Amino acid sequence: MNPRIRRASAAALAAAVLTALAACSNSDSDSGSDKPQKKGPSTEQLVSKAAQDYMHAWMAVKPADAKTMCELSTKASRPNFDEDGGTLAGCVKERKTIGAEDTDTTRAPLDIKISNVQDVPASDTHPAGKGALATMHRSGEDQFRYAVRLVKEGDKWLIEQTSDVGDRFAHTADPVAPVLAGTD
Repeated sequence: MNPRIRRASAAALAAAVLTALAACSNSDSDSGSDKPQKKGPSTEQLVSKAAQDYMHAWMAVKPADAKTMCELSTKASRPNFDEDGGTLAGCVKERKTIGAEDTDTTRAPLDIKISNVQDVPASDTHPAGKGALATMHRSGEDQFRYAVRLVKEGDKWLIEQTSDVGDRFAHTADPVAPVLAGTD
């Protein structure tokens, strides 16, 4: 075989080998690593959704959606914990009248925004978990904010603590950690 044909054959063989190797290494992973890709929502998204759903059930519908509130709460944070261990039925019974006296049907819908999701340490009365800031506003009214502590139970993030931010942190963009560090 003459040298020119030999070089062309070697180049074609090298190109074929490189193409095959490239195809083998290009799996489902875009990162090129062998680590499995994380699927599903992130922790921040799960925490935000749980906080959003809880605040909506509590503040945006009248009367409050007691069943949803209770399902999204830890047993220890339910108002009936001392009486019956925080059963769902007992919690719903305790919370079914929240907002029932609010009969104003002319109010604008409540806009709820969840932000500032972060790790929060345990306090004297609550376990460590995630904290978030729920900022709520209706057209024509002042906004108000709640700090929310969530803890993971099984595969769900549940509400452990809510605390009205109030005026004490009115000029603080992220009051979550200091508010949740209190004992309320």
